[in-house]
Amino acid sequence: MTTVTILDKREIPSPEPGRVGKLDAYITYQLDAFRTYFVTIPNEDLGGPDEDDVITAAIKADLAQRERFAGKTLEV
Repeated sequence: MTTVTILDKREIPSPEPGRVGKLDAYITYQLDAFRTYFVTIPNEDLGGPDEDDVITAAIKADLAQRERFAGKTLEV
């Protein structure tokens, strides 16, 4: 289990073509002093009783994607 600190939440207009006119939430989180990242979540998915679960799932998916490349070596 990894502990993260949420540093900030910003609401911005969604840049996705299918979400024109809707807001997305940018959640900035930090693993340690050297690793700070953000995830984008549709704003309508937040605000309910399961908000923490939605954020946790987005962060877990983001970290899993990042771990795919950690330590990988390529021969070019």
